[in-house]
Amino acid sequence: MTDQTHPKFPVFVMCGRDFHRRRLMKTIDPEGHYKTKALLPFLGKRLIDWQLEELKKSPYVEGLYLIGLSEDDARFDYPIHYVPGETVSDFGDKLSWGLDYLDKLGKTSNIVIVSSCDAPGIRVKEIDEFFKAMGEDPGKDAYISLVPEDVAEVVFPKSGRVVARFRDFDVFPGELFALSPRAIRVQKKVIGELGLQRRKINRSKNKINLGPMLSYLAHKPGTWPLIIKYIRGRASLGDGERVLSRVFGCDIKGVIIPEAGFGMDMDLPEDYARLEDYVKRTKLNQE
Repeated sequence: MTDQTHPKFPVFVMCGRDFHRRRLMKTIDPEGHYKTKALLPFLGKRLIDWQLEELKKSPYVEGLYLIGLSEDDARFDYPIHYVPGETVSDFGDKLSWGLDYLDKLGKTSNIVIVSSCDAPGIRVKEIDEFFKAMGEDPGKDAYISLVPEDVAEVVFPKSGRVVARFRDFDVFPGELFALSPRAIRVQKKVIGELGLQRRKINRSKNKINLGPMLSYLAHKPGTWPLIIKYIRGRASLGDGERVLSRVFGCDIKGVIIPEAGFGMDMDLPEDYARLEDYVKRTKLNQE
């Protein structure tokens, strides 16, 4: 067998929490013992451990950079970087802190990977598929993992994800994406606003659609043809990529990952039980 070398990328693992304690934490941790959901106990480990253990298996990962936790909050028996910053802060600020930290280490990268901390069903197989897709279409400013709705609904029915319905795919964002430093710095405010809107919708399970995104695009020149096409069900995923790339001034590519666990994070109390069952079946029973 010949040795294969892979490009390696830093992974920012977002471990903070919102300004207000959400229903998930109030339900799972009513006494407030845990600083963030990353530290919640989950099948004999901390919730974040399930994700980190899969990420560190990947030959594409240069290092794991926790944003929102300090060494006093959590320690690990493998190398981890703790990015200085507040646990409660805006998403865009956290990404900027990560870039500054890389710069100080002399590890500035053309692209950084962003991972949540609350998707214990994610597996290294799909993580590597995401990286391979990046390598097959290099040079983009953003790679967004997308999970087909029909795949997820079989495993997590009525999961309440924010679904984009294109002519060729009905998809929602997965738990891994990649951004160039330029994309982060140029679109910092937009990333934060859209991320906040997505979390609000996921948590409420009301009005599950692309309302916030379409409202944002409607104020941008030249987007109405796509919006009308989308509403009529005629827009393709490629149409969406092209228009979003033009609006945000960044080359954006969607990466289809047909695995339910890759797109299921823990936003609502009922997600905890669903993911427990999923991880028992897909990970614990495989050991």
